[in-house]
Amino acid sequence: MKNKKTYRYPWRYNNKFQILVDGTDYFSSMVNEIKKAQTRILLEAYLFESGNVADIFIKELCAAKERNVDIFILLDEYGTKGLNDRDKGKLTTAGIELLLYNPASFFHFGRSLKRDHRKLLTIDGHTAFIGGAGITDEFTPEVTKNYWHDVMLKAEGDIVSDLTHSFNNVWNKQKTILKIHNERIKNNSSQTKNKARVLVSSGTEKNEIIRAIIARIRASKKQVWLTSPYFISSWKIRRALRYAAKKGVDVRLIFPGPYSDHKWITYGIQRYYQRLLKANIAIYEFQPRFTHAKIILCDNWFTTGSSNFDRWNQFLNLDINIEIYDQQSHKEITALFKADFLESRLVILNQWRSRSFIQHLKEWFSGLIINVLGFIIRKFKR
Repeated sequence: MKNKKTYRYPWRYNNKFQILVDGTDYFSSMVNEIKKAQTRILLEAYLFESGNVADIFIKELCAAKERNVDIFILLDEYGTKGLNDRDKGKLTTAGIELLLYNPASFFHFGRSLKRDHRKLLTIDGHTAFIGGAGITDEFTPEVTKNYWHDVMLKAEGDIVSDLTHSFNNVWNKQKTILKIHNERIKNNSSQTKNKARVLVSSGTEKNEIIRAIIARIRASKKQVWLTSPYFISSWKIRRALRYAAKKGVDVRLIFPGPYSDHKWITYGIQRYYQRLLKANIAIYEFQPRFTHAKIILCDNWFTTGSSNFDRWNQFLNLDINIEIYDQQSHKEITALFKADFLESRLVILNQWRSRSFIQHLKEWFSGLIINVLGFIIRKFKR
């Protein structure tokens, strides 16, 4: 077994990052890069559902294939139940390689729990997009006014080679070997102001994401800002947050408010509120729409990607993040948090303590569901 305490990928130093907020920005940027592709497109997604957004991506992917671009698409079988056979047929008829990750089976229930939750697009080996958004209409204001609030990170440079390699690893475990040349990169370790590293999670087999964020939270001196839609976290993360706040670190958390795609999970998060608030941690509930963003900022470091920092990531899901030290993108992330704080409601401890019996009951019932699911996860994890 590989050492769980090591990181698969090294730090990379020659990179450029851009924070893309909400579907109008990141979908248009992703489609524009697909239009410019010349050699190879790799796309990995959990959610890919038929609709307006899917139509645009399918059209441009098929057009790229007509230009003789090699295209490999890896989709989670469960997360793409909403992708109809007609759209799948368009992709395969065009000659695009389409692979569904881990088809669910009643006779292999434990194995079926493990899902590919990663969201990754790479273009020609030099540009990549990584984050939390799926290829669905829920993420775009062009289709719905209640579009989900999310972030995708555009990356250019040496880090893309590692993202490509990570895609290959998942693909090759599902099908025949996909041979893609990865350029050997020499690190310039004298650079310390701008560096980034790919973090991968494959459940209990290897979870670099959880390990990295706990280490950064514990080492924080000034601030820890976190946003997550499904923060059913491990006790280690919550303990690290309370420890940071006890040291005087500015700890702020943003969770979903009145809008959520799984309201019972929001109630489950609210079970943690009282103890976190008592530890002098500020909790905000995002008001305008459902927030699906997944970011942790600790001092001059931050990470973003597909991980929700929850128990599913810890025990089951395949996830991928990038951890970054970069002054410019750090400014963009900081500005994003400040804007989201202004659109959120601050939870006050005394008011929270006086919440209704119905609210208590919802939290208790959600906790029961989460505990049952936790038992199933521990029973069938692999």
